[in-house]
Amino acid sequence: MKFIKPKNIENLYETLDDVGNQYLLAGGTDINVQIKNGTIRKPNIIYINHIQELTGIEENNDSILIGSTTSFKDIIESKSIKKYIPFMHNSLQNFASPLIQTTATIGGNIANGSPTADVIPILLALDAKLMICSKSTTREVFLKDFFTGYKQNVIMKNELITKILISKRAEHKYQTFYKKVGSRNSLAIAKVAVAGVKKVTKEKITDIKIAVGSLNEYPRRLFKVEEYVTGKTLIEIDFEKVEELLNLEITPISDLRSDKEYRYHVCVNLIRTFLNE
Repeated sequence: MKFIKPKNIENLYETLDDVGNQYLLAGGTDINVQIKNGTIRKPNIIYINHIQELTGIEENNDSILIGSTTSFKDIIESKSIKKYIPFMHNSLQNFASPLIQTTATIGGNIANGSPTADVIPILLALDAKLMICSKSTTREVFLKDFFTGYKQNVIMKNELITKILISKRAEHKYQTFYKKVGSRNSLAIAKVAVAGVKKVTKEKITDIKIAVGSLNEYPRRLFKVEEYVTGKTLIEIDFEKVEELLNLEITPISDLRSDKEYRYHVCVNLIRTFLNE
């Protein structure tokens, strides 16, 4: 195992070009556990938490830009997040312990790609984008298009997530919903998580985004359910049809925390609650 600490952002990009079998280390709340339990073997660790260009929260005319190594504590305490994206601010109040909030980073939570990642369903509901950069390229990818499988994504070997972009109007005039079901009210790994935003005009759902966690190999949007309920009033929604579509979009599993039947029924009830609100 080799530990590398680039001097600056330019040196980081050069390192990404040159080093194989690499893992990026910022807060380390996920990767340290994976190294300890042998999931990650003999990696080259590139430390990035000191790179100034990767941290902090900025505003431009249209968006909030969150640096990938920004801690959850800084996100929760951000005046810009609280002003423009109160849904995100409120939803993260019970994220982990104060120690983990101070250490864990938003980019690490995304890149690690855990099915139970707390922030990903929230960002999916907000239709967030990721800025992904290398030495010679910069591209923006919607988070909904980022994951390709369990712990797999579209990042190339020489790229990293530099910023998360969220529109200032992502929840403007929308009703919001977030519920994480775990063994405890807080500090718990989610058994099921559902996040959503919806706009209702003259009793009809005119726009809606629903995202779930802990129900697939990675958190994802429920596009089929969204398409079906859009344009309908609550009375027009057939919840048997919603369940039929949900069966096509989620693949819950049984594990130490819960069984798949429980996860499925909790998800159905949470989506029903969100649509009924």
